[in-house]
Amino acid sequence: MIWLSRLESTANKHRLAAGKAARTVKANAVLDEVLRAHNQEALSQEVPDLLSQAVTQLLERDWRAQPKHKASWQRYWRGMSLPSTFVYEGAIVPTKTTSEIAWHPWLARRITGQLTQPIKARLQQLNTYLFRQTGGDKSLFPGLLGHRERSLLIFGDEKALDSLPPDGWKHVTLTLADMGAFRRAPPLPYESSRCHDLPAIIVENSDVYYRLCQLNRAQTRWSLVIYGAGNKVSGQAECVSQLLEVEQVEQLLYFGDLDVAGLKIAHQLRCKLLNDYGISLHLDEWLYNKLILNGLMTAEGNANNERFDFELQCGWMPKFVLREMKTLLAIHQRLPQEGVASLGLFI
Repeated sequence: MIWLSRLESTANKHRLAAGKAARTVKANAVLDEVLRAHNQEALSQEVPDLLSQAVTQLLERDWRAQPKHKASWQRYWRGMSLPSTFVYEGAIVPTKTTSEIAWHPWLARRITGQLTQPIKARLQQLNTYLFRQTGGDKSLFPGLLGHRERSLLIFGDEKALDSLPPDGWKHVTLTLADMGAFRRAPPLPYESSRCHDLPAIIVENSDVYYRLCQLNRAQTRWSLVIYGAGNKVSGQAECVSQLLEVEQVEQLLYFGDLDVAGLKIAHQLRCKLLNDYGISLHLDEWLYNKLILNGLMTAEGNANNERFDFELQCGWMPKFVLREMKTLLAIHQRLPQEGVASLGLFI
């Protein structure tokens, strides 16, 4: 849904920029702006499919394509087809609606179209807050706060901003950053061996985290054992980078499930760390080798159904890991990371 939100808000932005009565926008101009704004995410192999789905969903709402039939569309970006224009068929916001509410200037310029009643009610609360701050000659959003802290100050409800999409509510170009807020990453548990010359390792499974901490106390292999929160671990990249800097550790390893979903998590974390913080993540070859040798396989379930081409994307991983992954795919199996539970027998 996030790509749909981005596509729809950008299409409306182009339409309104052309005039309140405008109904058509150039599809390629809309897509170009979305790709520029999210250029790092757009590198992912799955984005063309996600954007194609978003276009289909957009055309199920207030928009239609011109030409109508996909057979007449042109290939535009990474094999993705686009119509020449998007034509808006929703209601045009009457001019008089802009004066229904005396919006604070800071908020007024962020409203781009007709508001649903729930969103309008939220914005009226924000509007009251803005005028209160202005009347008291105060900064609109003092300091930088976690989104729930800011939400409590504005709305009197710490959860009011939980559902705010990354690009804002429909027809409102409003982000957490605009309000001096951000979503805090979950806490980052870790255990240090104080051997700063050794690599750190990050895992996203609590049982494995405690197992590796236990191993590291018996025979030191890592400077830090870090626990990331499941498949949200890439959202903790900033915390990881700060921890490595404070602990003066230069090398970071990763260990997780040997299935397509597990390799995807590792790859996404590597991309985030490398692009945003210049940290090069590697797999812990020792642990993956032990996992493969132990051979505690389970049925793949949905773990190998991820839309992720690991052979294309994961050239940075050891060849023996990729080779084993291809074997597992062929027999519809996976190797959960808990398969190293008997590691104590090896040291």
